[in-house]
Amino acid sequence: MTQQQLDEKIITTVIHFRAIEKMPSATMLQEVKSQFADMAKGGDGGDLGFEKNGETSCRGINYKNIPDMFFQEVRNLMGWK
Repeated sequence: MTQQQLDEKIITTVIHFRAIEKMPSATMLQEVKSQFADMAKGGDGGDLGFEKNGETSCRGINYKNIPDMFFQEVRNLMGWK
């Protein structure tokens, strides 16, 4: 993934999460915040409770080969502490 592709993915992700924040029931964002905090530190975001392509973690299923800085930058832009 090039830096430009990564930057575009960051922007797309932030736009998506901002839209979710506006929904009446945005409780899933609490889990996402926790997952992104973990993945920003090199973690796997935790087990999702199912397997896909031999992976069970949030990172392995949804964000394979995405660098830690992606998660930290999304957290920064979302204002998540």
